[in-house]
Amino acid sequence: MIDMYKLKGILGLSLVGLTVTACSSTPNCLERQAYTDAVAFPKLQAPAGLEVPASDDQMTIPEVRNGPVAAFNEAPAGTEPDNDQSRCLTTPPVLQTS
Repeated sequence: MIDMYKLKGILGLSLVGLTVTACSSTPNCLERQAYTDAVAFPKLQAPAGLEVPASDDQMTIPEVRNGPVAAFNEAPAGTEPDNDQSRCLTTPPVLQTS
């Protein structure tokens, strides 16, 4: 039977190993993002006797000249240029509320 101290040591080393490998991997923003495949749906059509609600222009998918972007090509000024995480766009755009 495995000694309790050995078991704790093995589990501790495994946890440290998983933590180190998770932190050293490529940031998610530099991988392909699911939202980059988003498409606009066709306009709603109301059945007889009902009206289509007014559309909200803020919810349309804008055209982006160079395609959807999840990260800067180079780290912005004031960030750590050697850290790949610095290239990520972490702040979502502001939606106007009325």
